[in-house]
Amino acid sequence: MEGKYARYIMTDVDKNYLASLKVPDYIEEQRRRGNYMESFYMFHLDSNILPGGFYTDCHWILSIKGNGGLQTELAHAHDFNETLGFVGSNPYDPRSLGGEIEFWLEDERYIIDKSCLIFVPAGMKHLPLIFRRVDRPFFFWTASDSPRYSRVPEPEQKKQ
Repeated sequence: MEGKYARYIMTDVDKNYLASLKVPDYIEEQRRRGNYMESFYMFHLDSNILPGGFYTDCHWILSIKGNGGLQTELAHAHDFNETLGFVGSNPYDPRSLGGEIEFWLEDERYIIDKSCLIFVPAGMKHLPLIFRRVDRPFFFWTASDSPRYSRVPEPEQKKQ
C-alpha cells in the first residue's frame, strides 16, 4: 500500500514479532496431552512496530481440540489499563460468543458465553484465561494505553 499515511494501515502481522514469540511451557505441555487451539493470529501493534502506536493484539479463535478447556494465559497484572474483547461471528446473533471462556478478575471466576469487552484497570490481577468451548469461530483482541506489552507475573511464575 502506498501513500503518505499508509504506514498507519496494517494488513498483516509483523513477521519479526511473530518470530520473537516463544510458546510457554504450560502450553507445550497441554499440546503434548492433545489439548490445543486452532487460531489465526491477525495483528500486533506496539511502539516498536510503529512509533507512537500502542499495544494491540488480534486473533481469530477457530476451535479447541482435546478433552477439556485450554488455558492460554497465566494470572498476572500490568502497570497499565487493558481492554480485552471477545466477539462472536454469527451475523444473526452477534451477541452470542459461539463458545465459552473462563476469565478471572482478581479471585473471581467468570464464565462468559456472550460477546463482551472486559476492562482491566492497571494493577488488577486478571486471568487465567481458559477457552472451555469453541462452537463457532470468534474474534479476540487485547489493547492497552501502553506503548508495549509487559506484565507483573505471579510469584510462582517468577520461579519458572
